[in-house]
Amino acid sequence: MNKSFSSVAIIFFVVLIDLIGFGIIIPILPRYSETHFGANEFQIGILIASFSFFQFLSSPVLGKISDRIGRKPVISFALIISSISYLIFAFAPDYWIALLSRSIAGIGGGSISAAQAYIADVTEKSERTKGMGIIGTAFGLGFVLGPFIGGTLASYGYIVPNLSASAFSFIAFILTQLFLKESIKSKSTLTLDFKSLTQSLRLSRYSYVFSGSLVGKFSLIFFIITFSIANTYGVIPIFAYRYLHFTDREIGYIYAVIGIIGVIFQGYLIGKLTKIFGERRLLLIGIILLASGLAFIPVSISQIFLMWIYVILISIGLALINPTILSFISKLSPPEQQGEVLGVNQSMGSLGRVMGPVWGGFAFNVLGYQFPFWTASIFTILSLYLAIENFRKIRMNKSEISEKYGVQIR
Repeated sequence: MNKSFSSVAIIFFVVLIDLIGFGIIIPILPRYSETHFGANEFQIGILIASFSFFQFLSSPVLGKISDRIGRKPVISFALIISSISYLIFAFAPDYWIALLSRSIAGIGGGSISAAQAYIADVTEKSERTKGMGIIGTAFGLGFVLGPFIGGTLASYGYIVPNLSASAFSFIAFILTQLFLKESIKSKSTLTLDFKSLTQSLRLSRYSYVFSGSLVGKFSLIFFIITFSIANTYGVIPIFAYRYLHFTDREIGYIYAVIGIIGVIFQGYLIGKLTKIFGERRLLLIGIILLASGLAFIPVSISQIFLMWIYVILISIGLALINPTILSFISKLSPPEQQGEVLGVNQSMGSLGRVMGPVWGGFAFNVLGYQFPFWTASIFTILSLYLAIENFRKIRMNKSEISEKYGVQIR
């Protein structure tokens, strides 16, 4: 990791600055949409889901393109797209233009797969989990700083945070152009024709997720975890407001705690913990902590202190799960397919963020406030079973995996 420290540091700051811009929009989007476009709750939900849906479509495409022409041009393109989308959103005259802008932003959000592939390119396999934790740290800081900046700037008018978000993405683009060195040594010419485009979008690309392969099962686990947490993120503020009588500021503290714990674990502790416990145990521990926290959140109505304990369990669980899963997927994928495979995995996460809030809102309103959390916990336990099965197969084929990929899973 020492030799590649500068490359990792640069990609960290590029992703962080871009995610701060993304995070700025989070606290203002519902109110801004309601005030400027007269959007109802369902329309606001569509605005939120449109980003993840188009990220779901674009991630494998951008990942594959980055395998061909390099990571830097793909990341640069996505950052410019993101910056433009925030400008469109800031000056959108109606709801439909706003929806278009969020869809464009989703395409720009597909750059994360190229950033993950960049990390895979410049880190040794023994340091891969720590490297992937760098991306997680950027996410954590982005979601701590972004919403805080957005909420603060909103007092000067909603156009200010929107323009600021655009500026952050453009700054990230400038940093990429000036300092980010290409990580792929051998590149090929990209031909953009209808056939290659439809091949990049084909559903068969996702068949490996359900094929029973090791990488496929890890991607399926990633989808389940993302779906589970996404179906609770939207209802946590409602639960905290209605049943715990939290103020808006106190609700913001919940997300701040989640982000700060993510930064501490993924940015500092994950490398040390991997050496002590191994990636396999960290993933299993993370899933157990996440499932436990989700299951017990609804019973914390009368004990706010307990609610904070469960939020911390959820936060630690996520901080352990995300980098270890990404590390497994990267290690078990051929070097020439890193961008494509990580892009498909990122798409699975985006699909979870599309489906999760839909189920969470339905379950909260129709079945009761407990059910988004309980169903999320049940699905998380299902991912525990899949992980154990995957590790059993890895143990049975240890020598074959070591020979094929040059890695040891412990």
